[in-house]
Amino acid sequence: MEDNVYAPPATDVVVPAPSGQGNEFYVVAPLKFCLLFFLTLGFYQLYWFYMHWARYRRRHPGQTVWPVARAIFAVFFTHALAQRIDAAVRARGERHQWAPAATATIYVVAQLASSLAGRLASREAGSPFTDLISLILLLPVGLSLLRLQRAANLACGDADGAGNRRLTAANYAWMIFGALLWLATLAGLFLLYVVDA
Repeated sequence: MEDNVYAPPATDVVVPAPSGQGNEFYVVAPLKFCLLFFLTLGFYQLYWFYMHWARYRRRHPGQTVWPVARAIFAVFFTHALAQRIDAAVRARGERHQWAPAATATIYVVAQLASSLAGRLASREAGSPFTDLISLILLLPVGLSLLRLQRAANLACGDADGAGNRRLTAANYAWMIFGALLWLATLAGLFLLYVVDA
């Protein structure tokens, strides 16, 4: 055995990332995202935004990020999240054809329109159209967030979201609760507008 102090090391000298930091963004498989988002009438987005910002804050401790506030007031922070995800995708050298600003804008406009339609429906203004519009607008809201999620998965090196593909017991509980909520919503609309007509 030679003790040559000038020889390159025989072992890998790459410093591993600190354990526990995990991905910069929340990784979730597209199918799991769609199931949780649409079956919970979009309520999943609160958790989704929270997880993205919580993971981002963990990886960037020098920045002041309040995940709870950014989840509750997501329409004000969606563009910032899209920009950070896009920067992370570019930093990895990945090629991803998407328009982060346009995707975030579609989310914000659809979310605000859905909220407005829901408010009008609760005051029986424009019913039944406002009820239906608020439900239909779940589609562009969910699809724009799905586009953001696909980019976040790519930014974390898990394009298919395989690291978070399986549904947990909590996921099933939320989906059952959401399915009951859907059933109650549709039954209410049916009773209100079909039976009373």
